[in-house]
Amino acid sequence: MWAFFSIAARGRYPHATIHTYEPNPRVLPFLRSNVQELEIGVNAEAVGTRDGFTSMMDAGPSNQARTSTSEDGEIPQASFETAIQRLGGSVDLLKLDCEGAEWELFQLAECWKRIRNVRMEYHLFHGETFPQVEAALHQLGFEVIHCQHDVGFGIVWATQLQQSA
Repeated sequence: MWAFFSIAARGRYPHATIHTYEPNPRVLPFLRSNVQELEIGVNAEAVGTRDGFTSMMDAGPSNQARTSTSEDGEIPQASFETAIQRLGGSVDLLKLDCEGAEWELFQLAECWKRIRNVRMEYHLFHGETFPQVEAALHQLGFEVIHCQHDVGFGIVWATQLQQSA
C-alpha cells in the first residue's frame, strides 16, 4: 500500500520530478523498497506549517498515525514552503494525505498559490464538515472537480482556478 500513488505517477509521468514525504519510521523501509529504482525522492519527514520537529502518535494501523508539532519531537518536519521550494517553487500535482494536518496547511495561503492540482484525503476528526473542506479549497483558489465522501473522511480532487504558479 505504501507508495502506490508515487509508483502510478512515475508510470504515467516518466520524466516528472516526484518527491514523497513519510514521517512514520515504521513505513519508511517499505516505501524506500517500493520506489528505490524509480528515481523518486523519499524524505523521512513530516510536512507542516514550519521547519522543526514533530512527535508521532502511532499506536495502531499506520494509516491512523498522526503527528503533533513538538520542539522535543524525534521526527524532522519540513515546512510546506520548504517542500515546495525543494521542487523548484511550484507543484503541478500535490497528493496530500496527512491524517488531519490538512487543516493547518489550509492556513498557508501563499503556498497553495504555487500548486496547480490537488488529490487529497481529508479528515473530519474535530467536527469539521465537507462543506468546510470545499470552502477552504475555494478560498485558496481551487475548484473541487471530484469528491468521494465516507464517514469522517473523504477524497477530493481540485484544480487551481488561476494558474499563478
